[in-house]
Amino acid sequence: MRDARDGITEEIKSRGFKQSTIAVKAGLTEQQLSDIVNKRRKLEANEMFALCKAMGITPDILFNAAP
Repeated sequence: MRDARDGITEEIKSRGFKQSTIAVKAGLTEQQLSDIVNKRRKLEANEMFALCKAMGITPDILFNAAP
């Protein structure tokens, strides 16, 4: 099964967002988001939903993003 963290960076880039902007909108620090996407930190369910809301996507998009 694909890790949702794999899709975060791809979606941020493909939608033209800045990682720092998405972090703030999701209630995370830039460092927290960096640690999540670099797999130094777990992605909690509430954080995943907050990130999806900040990007205007649904969680299934993170799981299905191109590797």
